[in-house]
Amino acid sequence: MSADRYAWMSAALCAQTDPDAWVDNLAGGGSRTATKICARCPVTAACAAHATALEAHDGTTIPGVWGGRTQNQRRKERQQQAA
Repeated sequence: MSADRYAWMSAALCAQTDPDAWVDNLAGGGSRTATKICARCPVTAACAAHATALEAHDGTTIPGVWGGRTQNQRRKERQQQAA
């Protein structure tokens, strides 16, 4: 696996914050703090693509906020795309 594949992660704002902010296990949705940080992040698109690739590979929804979207939002997007 190439280090370049994950080079975008070094610019991710989430890497500079409390990891607990990215846990998406709250009733009814994700973390407002995380999605606000994602809105300013320069690598949101790469992050979202990474989450999509992981979920497609594993066939499951990965926990947490990725690319500015909660796990529930990503799951709904996959269901809409499959329909």
